[in-house]
Amino acid sequence: MAASFMAGPLLASPAPQGGKGDASVETVRVGGDIKPPIKVKNVLPVYPPAARAARVEGVVIVEATIGTDGKVKDVKVVKSVKQLDDAAINAVRECVFKPTLVNRQPVQVIMTIPFNFTLQ
Repeated sequence: MAASFMAGPLLASPAPQGGKGDASVETVRVGGDIKPPIKVKNVLPVYPPAARAARVEGVVIVEATIGTDGKVKDVKVVKSVKQLDDAAINAVRECVFKPTLVNRQPVQVIMTIPFNFTLQ
């Protein structure tokens, strides 16, 4: 039984976005010339025992705002598998990234991250 954190963003858009987090720092969405931040601390989701017992599988997609310090500032579920959402949210909140630079300045980025929960 496994839960995986897929390597890169599933969806992307190059348009700058306002968002939560540090209001004094520009927030951009991963895509085009904006590369996703590099993960320096990966945390895999813990498969919830109740979901495992019920044989629930699926892909949870979260949208995360990564701050200029590389820490996750905000997370929201974009595609839900009800019994697995909290595991995906908790995992992404614990991850740490190398900040994304635009014109050599750190910026907040919004990226979409899929978590694939499968029973094996």
